[in-house]
Amino acid sequence: MQKDQGALLVEVLLLLFIPEGVQSCHITVSSSTIQLGSPLLAFCPSYCPVFGREKLQVIWKLDGDIVPNAQYSNDQKTSSVYFNSFNKTTGLLECYANSSSGLQLVDKILISTGYLPTPPTNLSCFINLTANIVACTWQLERNSGLLTHVTLSSSRFVNTSSSIEHCEVPTNSEYNCTSIMSQMSCKIPREFFDNYKPLAVWVTVKNKLGSATSCPLCMIPVYQVKLDPIIIKDAVPYEDCVSLRWTNGEKAEFLKHLRCEMRYKSEYQMEWVKAEEATISVKERTQCGLIAATNYSFQIRCIRKTLTGQWSEWGPTTSLTTVDRVPTGNLVTWWRMLEATPDSAVKIQLLWKPLNREEANAKQLWYIVKKSSGLHQRDTIMCNTTALNCTFFLPNGIKRAFIWAYNTAGASPATEISLAARNGAPVSRMQVSSNDDYSLRVEWDPQASAKSYILEWCKTTEEHNCGINWKTELGGCNTSILHDNIQPFQIYNVKLYPLYEDCIGMPAQAEVYSKEGAPDFSPKLKLSTVGKSKAEVHWKPIPLERQNGFITGYTIFWTDTHGREYSSTLDGLSTKFEMKNLLPSTTYHVFLSSSTAGGCANGTVLMIHTNNLDNEDIRLMLLVFFLFCSLMIIVMCMICIMRHERIKNRFWPSVPDPAKSQMGKWASFIEEKPKMIFNTRDVTQIITSDITILEDWQGKKSPAESQTKDIPVSFQDYFLACNKQASSFTEDTNKWRSYINVDTVQYAKVITGGYREQSPPTSVYVRSDSTQPLLCDVSPVPQNYENMWFHGNNQEDSVFLVEEKNLIDFPLLQGLQIREDGEALSLFN
Repeated sequence: MQKDQGALLVEVLLLLFIPEGVQSCHITVSSSTIQLGSPLLAFCPSYCPVFGREKLQVIWKLDGDIVPNAQYSNDQKTSSVYFNSFNKTTGLLECYANSSSGLQLVDKILISTGYLPTPPTNLSCFINLTANIVACTWQLERNSGLLTHVTLSSSRFVNTSSSIEHCEVPTNSEYNCTSIMSQMSCKIPREFFDNYKPLAVWVTVKNKLGSATSCPLCMIPVYQVKLDPIIIKDAVPYEDCVSLRWTNGEKAEFLKHLRCEMRYKSEYQMEWVKAEEATISVKERTQCGLIAATNYSFQIRCIRKTLTGQWSEWGPTTSLTTVDRVPTGNLVTWWRMLEATPDSAVKIQLLWKPLNREEANAKQLWYIVKKSSGLHQRDTIMCNTTALNCTFFLPNGIKRAFIWAYNTAGASPATEISLAARNGAPVSRMQVSSNDDYSLRVEWDPQASAKSYILEWCKTTEEHNCGINWKTELGGCNTSILHDNIQPFQIYNVKLYPLYEDCIGMPAQAEVYSKEGAPDFSPKLKLSTVGKSKAEVHWKPIPLERQNGFITGYTIFWTDTHGREYSSTLDGLSTKFEMKNLLPSTTYHVFLSSSTAGGCANGTVLMIHTNNLDNEDIRLMLLVFFLFCSLMIIVMCMICIMRHERIKNRFWPSVPDPAKSQMGKWASFIEEKPKMIFNTRDVTQIITSDITILEDWQGKKSPAESQTKDIPVSFQDYFLACNKQASSFTEDTNKWRSYINVDTVQYAKVITGGYREQSPPTSVYVRSDSTQPLLCDVSPVPQNYENMWFHGNNQEDSVFLVEEKNLIDFPLLQGLQIREDGEALSLFN
């Protein structure tokens, strides 16, 4: 620091005594490269010819930021700025002149900072016999932050003894090698060293702030040999050993005695295991105590027997697999009863734990299960598999079985399987809790007579089948940690079986989560019923795989159109809820929230619209309507009963059947003249038959002809006409004729006979002035009292074109009289 202050003082004195004419418009500093954190003093002239002869106000900037005025120092000729500690790795320092036209840049300079180089350390050199060079490496403690040049120098010495004991840096070097900073290594060619003469080597580091040199290394190259990596030529496994053979390389064959070491690791190990170092003249090594049927990797390195020079690099890896051996140890078994068949055979699932690597002694094991204890006995083999479980039917009465593990080298000792009954006492207390996210902790009260315990667990699902995991604990234990196949947010069913001398205890079981979380979703609400003031919704429970914890409860929320919110909390077993006290004809938004110990999840929104009427109201209205309809039906029935005859005559009038009439027995009006008194009030006792006698109308007649006088009609002429037209009547009985009512038609007076001594009135019929046709192409439909026989007649002049034999069936016609010109005519005179 004192050196820096002295340099600054000298610089200030020089600047003060510089002649004015010599002064230029530039920033002046002692050096543009300084040590990081050291002070910095810079000068800028106050007068510059470029800006005229007036004195200028100088403003300093560092990386675009104005330097505070407190750091300025101005005099008549210059302006200076002082930094007590310059902590920027690089900084742009600028000098501005504040003239009338604004700020004008006078000069700028880039300041770089760094550290003085430090001497390199850990300088080491060795001779490579294959490449015939001396290779050196070193280390630098820190990066100076500046451009650095690293040079490796070497020089040979004449005085061997003095040079090695008192190694100093020579005044000059024979060979210089410039190295890249990232490599920190150099090589000295063969022409610059002798194998048996001392060689001095040193490293120099230099930058703009200074230089540093490492401690020199003096060596005789032939004693600093580093062998090439050792290559294993042959590896032979046998029993639990491996025999290795290797070579040193062509250039190192003159080295007869070496010190070598070997390291190895199995496929199940992460770290290398180092074997004991040994001086080896014969390039061979044997390693024993290895696990059978296991893949091993081997590497070897060597150094000179005197340990001078350097260890060679570890050679290429050689891998091999040790041979199989006979399995040892007994299998740990467990069994489950699946079902019983009608023939008393029991279906058994047998499970067992795999042997460890030291006991299996093979990559692949087979397992065989038999009823007898002899592996080679000729009895039924119940299982022969490579899996860790098998299922078979055990005949009734068999209480034990045997299992073996075998490989290509042989079979293990037999392990007995006890198939005792499961009717023992269970443990008095068992508690299962979470140990961490991937394990469970089980605690129980131990049973005094229990030899051991079996813990069985599996992930609970909607299906009945699940993957069984199990483990064995000794009889004195009361705690166990379950690790296999435990995952967070999954429910597990844990069972504990105590094993007694002659039986197996009943299981104690519990369900537990290693970690609980919020459900994946909340159930979707569905509407069951809705009324005027209440509504019921239901939902399906969340599947076990997606609950992520025990459902502690449900909360149902509903909101009306006015923003009023309501809620209700339910237990975790609920599947429906009825909302009450709702407003009629109102829309509600309803959703369900499901909760566990790890959180909650909200479901989708269900919109419910209440009715104007409730079900009870609708039923009451239907009841009133039914009663009203019933009353109306009863009243109508009573009216029908009371007015039976009138209603019957109204809709179904009584028409006498002429075929069954007794009128044929009546006396003719010739024998006894009927005396009928017409009573207008008693209409029902009048029997009338109006007969219309029409004149024959042949085609169209002129109006003059239609105005002729009425011609009297006699029945004798009428019957003569009937006889003449008998033939035409027979041929055209099925044809209809058209009749036209004309002005010349004269209606007759009809006197009807009395019914049972009653006096009938005389009916006078006048002619009609209507010109409308009475009959068309098709005969009109007869009335209820008309006889269809008359409409089948083909005569044109009269409707009484009947045969005499047919009139006998209608006695009523016998009593008809036609009065014309004061004379009474009878149809049968």
